[in-house]
Amino acid sequence: MYRGDTVTPLPADSAAERLVSQLVQRCVQSAASDLHLEPTSTGYRARLRSMGQLKVVESIDAQLAPRVVAHIKVLAQLDITERRLPQDGRCRFQLPGQLVDCRVNTLPTLGGEKLVLRLLGVGNANRCLSEAGLLPSQRKTVDGILSHREGLILTTGPTGSGKTQTLYTLLQMLNRETTNISTVEDPVEVDLPAVNQVSVQPSLGLTFAQVLRALMRQDPDILMVGEIRDAETASMACQAAQTGHLVLATLHAASPLSALIRLQQLGVDGYQLAASLLLLMNQRLVSLTESKRIGVFELVPMTDRLRMALLANPNQTHYWQTLANACVADIDLKQAQQQHLAELAGV
Repeated sequence: MYRGDTVTPLPADSAAERLVSQLVQRCVQSAASDLHLEPTSTGYRARLRSMGQLKVVESIDAQLAPRVVAHIKVLAQLDITERRLPQDGRCRFQLPGQLVDCRVNTLPTLGGEKLVLRLLGVGNANRCLSEAGLLPSQRKTVDGILSHREGLILTTGPTGSGKTQTLYTLLQMLNRETTNISTVEDPVEVDLPAVNQVSVQPSLGLTFAQVLRALMRQDPDILMVGEIRDAETASMACQAAQTGHLVLATLHAASPLSALIRLQQLGVDGYQLAASLLLLMNQRLVSLTESKRIGVFELVPMTDRLRMALLANPNQTHYWQTLANACVADIDLKQAQQQHLAELAGV
């Protein structure tokens, strides 16, 4: 189990330790999100995911590769003798002037164990909304929404689009001594000061829904749900948003409309959404420069038009088309977004 106050140093007294240290350091320098260690016919190859793309950075010979795998599994407190089942762990590396948290996953493949290290907290939770990529008009919308004491703010987008990082930015904006903020995540990616953060542990029965149920008895003002994955979590998040709590959550969905469809598939009816939803934030990451990406956002705040569409009978012929029309922004932001990105890139 990961211990948040435990730091695992990387002493450079063996080839395996030195190589792991170098690879993690290279991840940090490249702003990589993941390190892949994959078995090959001659040993292992190491690939980094940077700017959304994987690239090979190292070939590890067959003699050194097992030691590298064993070293990482020891650091992540995994069973080094278990090679037949997937394992999940977490470790913290001490690099020069920096601590790096990693989530470690092992997977048995035909050629051997594949390892993926997800670097956590590589982004900056203290960034402002303009640095995240929001247009001035969008920042004004978000600022207004954050003044609400209850309701649901939902960020959507594909895996790796920065949804959780956006929620961290919003939580930092909301963080006050007079406010009780709690999160349920899988896992906790960034340690936020004065925020009560809980990692789910499904193997122990500690699920999103179970943690959320417990947090509701902790006198919360603001709740963050790392991901809405099932019907129970979706229902509880909406209920919390209707009973005096501001709830921030993420959902895997390609668009605001698909997010609403997904929630209704999870059993959240239009009446609950109309009563709880404050804002849908759909986002993508685009390349700003060769070494930097930034978010492009589509915001759909709750309006009378959207509320009426949600309250309509879903069995009627034009229900989904009406809902889709209500999710379309009132103004064309494409030109403004292009201009904003050009300004951020300095061109």
